[in-house]
Amino acid sequence: MTVPAAEQPAEPGRPGSSSSPRSHRILAEYRAALARANLSDDARRAYASRVAGFLDWLATGRDPQAGDDPLREAPARDAAVRDYRAHLKTVRRAKPNTINAVLTALDHFYTHHLGLGRPVACRENRPATAPAALDEGEQRRFLQAVQQHASTRDRAIVLMLLYAGLRAEELARLDVADVPVSARRGTVLVRAGRGRDRGTRREVQLHRAAREAVHVWLQERSSWPGSGSSEALWLNRRGGRLSVRSVNTIVREIAVVAGLVHESGAHAGKARVHPHTLRHTFAAQLLRSGVDVVTVADLMGHAKLDSTRVHARSSSADRSRAIDTALVTGE
Repeated sequence: MTVPAAEQPAEPGRPGSSSSPRSHRILAEYRAALARANLSDDARRAYASRVAGFLDWLATGRDPQAGDDPLREAPARDAAVRDYRAHLKTVRRAKPNTINAVLTALDHFYTHHLGLGRPVACRENRPATAPAALDEGEQRRFLQAVQQHASTRDRAIVLMLLYAGLRAEELARLDVADVPVSARRGTVLVRAGRGRDRGTRREVQLHRAAREAVHVWLQERSSWPGSGSSEALWLNRRGGRLSVRSVNTIVREIAVVAGLVHESGAHAGKARVHPHTLRHTFAAQLLRSGVDVVTVADLMGHAKLDSTRVHARSSSADRSRAIDTALVTGE
């Protein structure tokens, strides 16, 4: 959607001021457009937050050139986005992945909403390391916490994330018919992906632990509110479909019990484990066990093999173990 920015002149002093009626209108209309966009709920929230941060910086942290308007003019757009990238890097000390995520949100904002096209701004180089995944010790602690968890539904959810490599959005969309299981056999039919993978369809054989957990949940599900009227595999306590946010909360609660999330102190709220961590762990385990990258890509629902190969890279923990165990010391 293109916002007719030219209909109103820029506010004096700071053309991007988030306190101006114009900027309030642009941000409100962008949020409304995001609600209709073909994006996950998490992506909508992230894009809105990152664009709001950019508009706030335009108002409070940037000295505009006379007459420029980053929300209407392409040259001013590029200069502002590059300056904001520098601000994030040098003042906010943001990590490369964070900076690149902000630039992606601004690409969407400028291209699909303001109609100005993609800003000309280089991405940050990211270190060639594997996505965060649980090592063997962390997996044991996490699985012990899963076994101690009281909810049959929650146990089935986290085991399917860990042993089937589903995205949280894919898991939340599952219907009962998508998971034909018995005591001995089971598969999950994933009907929707994300981004370039959206619309793909894949079938994943369920690991025994996940299959058994889902089988137990299906037996219990019949006694939950909404079980007779809803097709959703995962029900909330009101009988509706479980949300992605609730899936994130479930994983976090179990990770807290496992000691993988800090509840207090300087690192409070920083999750070491979330649904995508379990998905990364699924891929890393398969690749390191010798499963070929094409098969893993099929199981993950990746359209490009490069998306799968990143899981075969070494992590910082891998490099630390290599140094600690492989080098001879005089001790």
